[in-house]
Amino acid sequence: MTSRDARNVLDELYPPRPRRDAPLDPGGIVDPATGQPRLSARKCSTCIFRPGNLMHLAPGRRDEMVTEALANNSWIICHATLPYGAHPEAAQAVCRGFYDVHGRASVGVRLVHALGGFTDTEPPTTTP
Repeated sequence: MTSRDARNVLDELYPPRPRRDAPLDPGGIVDPATGQPRLSARKCSTCIFRPGNLMHLAPGRRDEMVTEALANNSWIICHATLPYGAHPEAAQAVCRGFYDVHGRASVGVRLVHALGGFTDTEPPTTTP
């Protein structure tokens, strides 16, 4: 299977969804140069998987997000890379914290590895 085939499979399974009236990167999390989904190379400074509640999420919200992502055979996108966030210029990427903690349980993550893996990308240096 080529990178283009893998991208087509991923685009069908995980099409970009507009949120908060902001346009998403047309390729979603797929890097156009490699045809592979982007994975944050490290946790962003306010990653929801760091100790404490750096994003001030409501109690239980992170667990809800994880449950939803796993139920959808998917992942959580790093909030620092969302187009409606503080860094709309950033390329969307899978949250490193989610990947490190729940990657083995995510069918989507396992599928990407079976199709050639991720492209590591640095998260933005500052987050809200």
